Amino acid sequence: MATYSDADFQDSRFDYGERVRILLRHPKLGGVYGEAEGTCAAREEDIEFEAKDGTMRTKTLVWLKDIEGYEKPHEDLPDTTQEVEEAWFAEEALRKKEGDPLDGVSFN
Repeated sequence: MATYSDADFQDSRFDYGERVRILLRHPKLGGVYGEAEGTCAAREEDIEFEAKDGTMRTKTLVWLKDIEGYEKPHEDLPDTTQEVEEAWFAEEALRKKEGDPLDGVSFN
């Protein structure tokens, strides 16, 4: 369970409170379509989910707050989007703001 503290990030390449870039991927088409920024606030390891092919997988998720540059489709209004200020993201989609050694590495 996330503690929303430094303890969540003990074995992460990110730090609690660190500002990071988010690689935004298209859920159906794949590929990166943009970037956003957020602040690391919590981290959960080994979160199980069902992949598109029906298999069960696990990922590490990071709760980001103060997100800038990310919008998702509005739940009630077709053809409109709404800004997202806080959300969980897969840790593999995050990059350091500057000089990230994993830039360009694919986690497909």
